[in-house]
Amino acid sequence: MNTKQTYYFDAYSQKLSAHVLLVEANGAKTMIEVSDTVFYPEGGGQPSDQGRIIGPNGELKVEFVRFKDGRILHQGTLRGHLQPGETVQLELKWSLRHRNMRVHAAGHLVHDFLTSIIPDLTPIKGNHSANAFLQYAGEIDPTLKPELERKINEVLATNLPIQTRESTYDELAAKCKFLPATLPKNKPLRIIQIGNYPPMPDGGVHVKSTAEIGSIVIQDIVPQADNTTIVKYRISGGANN
Repeated sequence: MNTKQTYYFDAYSQKLSAHVLLVEANGAKTMIEVSDTVFYPEGGGQPSDQGRIIGPNGELKVEFVRFKDGRILHQGTLRGHLQPGETVQLELKWSLRHRNMRVHAAGHLVHDFLTSIIPDLTPIKGNHSANAFLQYAGEIDPTLKPELERKINEVLATNLPIQTRESTYDELAAKCKFLPATLPKNKPLRIIQIGNYPPMPDGGVHVKSTAEIGSIVIQDIVPQADNTTIVKYRISGGANN
């Protein structure tokens, strides 16, 4: 890993100075690698950040960030020139980042509550974007939607702390009820815990407490033909809506 992941050390950092490590053309777009970044690369169901990388002779409008082969690549439209070795300023589009943090944390809280009252649910996947959803192996009665939404927001309002940190595969295997089969065993991983709910593997960035989420709307509970259930949700209220 060439790039320091400041977004994990300080999820609320919005600006940062760094050095350009690589500038690479990718069709009409340009990819830039830097020594330190506040930009979260897409992953764990959370969309990538956007913003700007500003140098002495040019500026990259960051439209997408990805993690590839151990590198964090910032892709977008370049105006002017950026060169390896230059000092640049990174600036997040904070309204987008903060919303992504809130949506992702909301998804974890919905999951924690659902699996606490329906213990035979097994998570399959989650998406924490503008069309957020959780998918489970198992059944959830769609008529429970109003009651589930009310109870989840009652829990949210208690202002539970949200803690994330680096972890190991062995710790995750020992502490987490659900462990994706795709988790690598040879690299640092991360763990999240909301209040006293069981910890879970996680790769995203989050707000510090449930009170920062706003409120949660359960939009739909949709049984699937393969005996899975999709729970669609969104956030409401709070900042950046």
